[in-house]
Amino acid sequence: MAFKREIAAAVAIPIVLAILFWLPPPAFDALAALVSLAALWEFYRIAEKSGHPVVKTVGMAAGALLLVAPYGFLSLTPPRDWHLVVILSAAAFLSAFAEILAGVEVSGAASGAGSTVLGLLLIAAPTLSFFFLRGFSPRAVLFLLLIVWGCDSCAYYVGKNFGRRKLAPVVSPNKTWEGTIGGLVGATLIGALLATWWVLPEFGPVRGALAGALASTAGQIGDLVESLWKRGAGVKDSGTFLPGHGGFYDRIDSLLFAGPVIAAFVAGL
Repeated sequence: MAFKREIAAAVAIPIVLAILFWLPPPAFDALAALVSLAALWEFYRIAEKSGHPVVKTVGMAAGALLLVAPYGFLSLTPPRDWHLVVILSAAAFLSAFAEILAGVEVSGAASGAGSTVLGLLLIAAPTLSFFFLRGFSPRAVLFLLLIVWGCDSCAYYVGKNFGRRKLAPVVSPNKTWEGTIGGLVGATLIGALLATWWVLPEFGPVRGALAGALASTAGQIGDLVESLWKRGAGVKDSGTFLPGHGGFYDRIDSLLFAGPVIAAFVAGL
């Protein structure tokens, strides 16, 4: 399994970086949108296994609109972001109405409609931050990736060697406080380093360290949140597409929470 993970990472990471730096921005945005929609589908499957009758057709259509709308055909100005409110509101209305048409058990109608919209808020909407970062510079996306990957690596090795106190044993039995703190410290140092070097010198070391600390904290929360959904559904991985890595949602759960944090820092430059 470890060998499969390494092979998959060795193939996937160079492809992502090549698309990010060598192809026009829409290529990376399209990749991010496709991965986001795949993760959204996995989230809906998890919700179904938890007993929530989600309206996948409405959710996937709304997710696609959320990810396409920034390119113009639904962008209303001013204000520029009305399309987000329109799409999310329409998804909520249609999800609730679909529960009536489908004749689901009334006891599960609210959870089904709520889970449909929750997937959009947790997965599709945060993906827009990736578009924003790529529009600023591919280096901003790289900064996000290195922060999250560095946090994961530091948390894993510190937790494996020094972990004693469980962080959330019911949700994720293998995570420890020591590993979490190791990930936070590692990401903070990485953020400071990346912000003094070529990756994102616009931040400067202090802002880079703060961005690394906050983004890594958000990312670790995102990982716990997905573990919570999987634990409730009784599944180990969100999917099986990526050998040794689980599903798409498993790979981007931290990025979805950390992305808006880095986007906020970039927007504040």
